[in-house]
Amino acid sequence: MNKIILIILSIICVKNSYTQDLLILANSNYEKEEYEKSITLYDSLLSLGYNNYELYYNLGNCYYKKREWANAIWHYEKSLKIKKDERIIQNIVLTKLMIIDKIESIPQLFYKRWWINIYSLFSTKSWQIISISCIWIYFLLIMLSSFININFPIFNKSILLIAFLSAIFAYSSFYNTILQKEGIMFSPSTVVYSAPTDNSTNLFSLHPGTKIKIIDRIGDWTNLKLSNGNSGWVKHTTFREL
Repeated sequence: MNKIILIILSIICVKNSYTQDLLILANSNYEKEEYEKSITLYDSLLSLGYNNYELYYNLGNCYYKKREWANAIWHYEKSLKIKKDERIIQNIVLTKLMIIDKIESIPQLFYKRWWINIYSLFSTKSWQIISISCIWIYFLLIMLSSFININFPIFNKSILLIAFLSAIFAYSSFYNTILQKEGIMFSPSTVVYSAPTDNSTNLFSLHPGTKIKIIDRIGDWTNLKLSNGNSGWVKHTTFREL
């Protein structure tokens, strides 16, 4: 058994060393402006399971330098799903200036902005940890009060309320980062139809780099919605899902 453990640990160490070497080489190529080589190496790291926001962010930068706006936005958005970072948001805004479609979002109601700002403060995992920690604290206080005959009713209720709210924020974060499917348009020019058929009405056209929300799927068709409220149907092959 000990030999098996040693072999597994050795394999993990070798893999970690290999991925670090690839990362260093990829970053070195980026500094030399050899972006194609960097992209190949970063993609190799992804295939090895080395999946973090910095890697997608670096790939986004490579594609930005190559003026491949759709690929840049896709990788920046992928990075943003893993971690909220002001650098990523700024780069997305900057890259969107380069694409054809200028989609203006519908202004959100104040309470929706307030809600989004709160659950965006932490990741889904962080909210889960806060919620579970508060529940444990609550039960520990209950046990403690039974031993020392001192009650903390207000404090207990506050802890329970924080646990409840944290659980709700965790779900909101999970829904918007995982359950809510989104994509980036990649086809040179895509006609958006009123129904999932080529014989339906042409509503408008979309171009590479535009972000969409995926509402529904029927066969080879996807029902999308834009941030300005417009919606319609396109083929699956016209976009890349995040």
